[in-house]
Amino acid sequence: MRLRYRGLTRQSHFATLIHMEDGLQKQEYELAFHFLPSFTESQIEEKRRAIEELISKSGGLVSRYGEVKKIKLAYPIKKEKFSNFGYVEFFAPRDAIEKINKSLFSSDDILRHLVVKKEKERIAKPGPKPPRIKVEKPVEEKIAELPQEAGELDKKIEEILEKL
Repeated sequence: MRLRYRGLTRQSHFATLIHMEDGLQKQEYELAFHFLPSFTESQIEEKRRAIEELISKSGGLVSRYGEVKKIKLAYPIKKEKFSNFGYVEFFAPRDAIEKINKSLFSSDDILRHLVVKKEKERIAKPGPKPPRIKVEKPVEEKIAELPQEAGELDKKIEEILEKL
């Protein structure tokens, strides 16, 4: 369902939320995280729910989350070559991000995390039209326009010389 909200387009029904609650303006953030690769499916789900509860307790509202998948890392993190990667998108007041970061940083279950502010989607305005390109006649047409006989060529040369 596509909704329009203040000139923006959003795929989520959370776009219609009022970002003012308790006098605090809420912004949209995305949290990406790497869990230990040794976790089982049930442990992963439990840790993901714990992150959602942390966001809720900090005054945030989870809008959606991505499925946690096991991936191979480009380089080792804390001596681990694999991790369980996932992400959560949420709305939260600015001051809640510091609390969330501190809690996640102190957790031994998370290899690494990153919280970023999501940029608003902008509707592109049509720009100026590109300049027109002058198209030349094909070579065959140019050859057809040239005089075919020597007499015609002499007449053309004389006409040009008279104009000078």
